Amino acid sequence: MAERLFFSVPLSRISQLELIRLQAQLSSDLGGHGRVVPAANFHLTLAFLGNVTQQQKTQLLARWAEMTVPEVSLELNRLAYWPRAGVVCATTNRTPMALADLAHALRRDAAEHGFHQSHAPFRPHITLFRGVGGLKEELPEIKPVPMTVQEVDLMVSVMGPKGVEYHSVKRWGR
Repeated sequence: MAERLFFSVPLSRISQLELIRLQAQLSSDLGGHGRVVPAANFHLTLAFLGNVTQQQKTQLLARWAEMTVPEVSLELNRLAYWPRAGVVCATTNRTPMALADLAHALRRDAAEHGFHQSHAPFRPHITLFRGVGGLKEELPEIKPVPMTVQEVDLMVSVMGPKGVEYHSVKRWGR
């Protein structure tokens, strides 16, 4: 049976709390548009793999057994609304090169081994709201939310009783 897998950067509890505060502030600005993403689902996706069989997962874990996670800092310093995806997210206008390089390597590996191929450029972001449609107003400026990248998770996406849940399969880094 295949599992939906992706590589992501987990958030510290401090970053999660800052994003929860930001969601609360934005709720009134969005005027009821969209659904709040639960803090337990906050993550920064590096590479989405799609459906992966057990054999493919074993091979993937062997290829990436010695993954080196760069320690970098970034600030989520602006909001973005992506109408096609129907999401509002916290993002950055400065992507650390080491993080972009890791995301590119993971995405290239995915493409070379028949997994999902993302044609969009890597844009670090944390989705805050889903199902947002027809947003007319500009989003407000925000106080930057600092993030430190020290770990990478291989995550599985599972449909649970309350919606999608994400669980770590393997963690690299500290």
